[in-house]
Amino acid sequence: MYIDYSKLWKLLIDKSMTKTELMEETGLSSRIIAKLSKNQVVTTETLVKICTCLNCDVADIMECKKEKSLSIYNYYNKFGTATECNENYNTVKFDYNGQKYTVYAIKKPVSKSTIIHCGDDGTIYREQLYPFGGTMRPSSVKESIIKPIKQKDEIVIVLFSGKPNFWGIDEGIFISSKNKNKKASSIYVMTETDFKLFEN
Repeated sequence: MYIDYSKLWKLLIDKSMTKTELMEETGLSSRIIAKLSKNQVVTTETLVKICTCLNCDVADIMECKKEKSLSIYNYYNKFGTATECNENYNTVKFDYNGQKYTVYAIKKPVSKSTIIHCGDDGTIYREQLYPFGGTMRPSSVKESIIKPIKQKDEIVIVLFSGKPNFWGIDEGIFISSKNKNKKASSIYVMTETDFKLFEN
């Protein structure tokens, strides 16, 4: 079970109150508001301040929900544990409905002028295209990002922020989030937008 504060945000809308106004009237910091937004643990004193300000009961601003009601993406954000952090990516692990997941969240945002190459050697590369004479010209160096490691009985996801062009997905070990021909040896490569819709 976890605490969900969706009722609080709905109540603020009903009362035509912003988060900034709530902070001003309760004396709560932006850090506390951010914790509430992420459904993280706050003190009883914080809840009392909010209920006093809004003239409501605790049940009007929060409720207990089961983890099974969360999507994989929301579960990843709420319960994922960072196990490694380097200049290229964060490694996050979690279990969802009895399935082990490892997510490699790539740090550097990508755009439509970025090509992500999923290589036959199991390495993922980034190639940035630059404007040149009215056309796009590839950079002279293809940069290695990650060679994901997959353990037995786990699903691996390599996650990009932005909208790159993917080359080599659905060939070999790398597959897209929309591919229904899932194999035990596969590694998913997708954008954060795709991950929000992903169901395995």
